[in-house]
Amino acid sequence: MVNIPEKYKNLKKVFVDTLHVATQIDSPKVYYKIKPEDGYVVCGYCNICFVLKEDADLDTDRVYFYNERESKLREENNKDKIRENVNGF
Repeated sequence: MVNIPEKYKNLKKVFVDTLHVATQIDSPKVYYKIKPEDGYVVCGYCNICFVLKEDADLDTDRVYFYNERESKLREENNKDKIRENVNGF
């Protein structure tokens, strides 16, 4: 389990399965490499905390690119599916 410092506890968290993270939200595209011993990194522009999943692949060079627009669409779709299940549709 990743121990995130108290000062970052209220930030939005995105769980990733690779050490390499990239994002671009109202800023230049930035790249981060999560230190396995820390298990997280915080973007200096968007203040999103990227957290390693327990089953993360630490040996891959694959980059997780965070896209705010796609993330919001995915969240809305998940909310719609939950509403459908609750309402019996």
